[in-house]
Amino acid sequence: MSELIMPRIGLVTDSDLNRYVLQAVLAEGHYELAGSFDRTTLSAYLSEHKTTPDIDGWLVDIDDNDIQQSLDLLLGQSDLPLLVNDDIPPVQDAKDHEIWQRRLLEKLEVLVIRSVESVESALPVEMSANKVWVLVASMGGPDAVKRFLTTLPQALPIAMVYGQHIETNFDGLLTSAVTGHDYPMQLVSGEQQLVSGEILVVPVDHQLRFLSRGRVVETRKAWAGSYQPALDQVIADLARVYRQNLGVIVFSGMCNDGEIGCRVAKACGGTVWAQTPESCLSPDMPNAAISTGCVSRQGTPEQLAEALAAELNI
Repeated sequence: MSELIMPRIGLVTDSDLNRYVLQAVLAEGHYELAGSFDRTTLSAYLSEHKTTPDIDGWLVDIDDNDIQQSLDLLLGQSDLPLLVNDDIPPVQDAKDHEIWQRRLLEKLEVLVIRSVESVESALPVEMSANKVWVLVASMGGPDAVKRFLTTLPQALPIAMVYGQHIETNFDGLLTSAVTGHDYPMQLVSGEQQLVSGEILVVPVDHQLRFLSRGRVVETRKAWAGSYQPALDQVIADLARVYRQNLGVIVFSGMCNDGEIGCRVAKACGGTVWAQTPESCLSPDMPNAAISTGCVSRQGTPEQLAEALAAELNI
């Protein structure tokens, strides 16, 4: 399994008991405790550190009567996202405590995504890809995608995302199985960037967040539904970001995953192509895409590669 980057959280609380509980929740959610402060040590820390490069976000747990001072300190001297914790239910109230913990972890994930978005907004425009094509497949996919990529000319001005149904722990093998082409291919791990002329492979065990300006973030959430990765979700999430600048190609596969995603992509102004069913090891996925009426071009992997190069005037 890919190694996840652990988001770094600064914890602020005056309660030793709450500190213990919150540190346990952070560990459960695979967050790194970057610093633990009370109001006094927080003030000293912020006085000494004009920037906080080792912290991705703040979690604040201070009594309501005293919280304003800490908030003023953080908001005045740090531009990192901040989360104020709700009251912690007693551990003895197992159900309420579990609900609180789950909600806190969900809020922390949003907090970290905002932190990433604030960083990525400062990235040079030239780092991010303007056009993205997502290649989705299941049974028979690796061979079809390999044929497609080996036919593509070098250095097309697009970034690519490759989503392939595959068994857990085998996604890392795709980069060595789909070879013989000129496009660097890498399994997404942690935080990465969509770059023109390169391919990011969707991991099988964790959902991705696609952000503006080409940022891609691996979360700790498993894919929902029957298929991993969930290609409908991959396509739809990309479509909402790239809209008319997204292209989708549905290759060989033995299910209908991607069908809903194709509808979303088309509704957002994107382009949807499919491998001709008769050229597939398993035609179910292309047939499902074609049945939506969203597919504007069909072809063998080689024909689709030639058509893409022609569309990009290469």
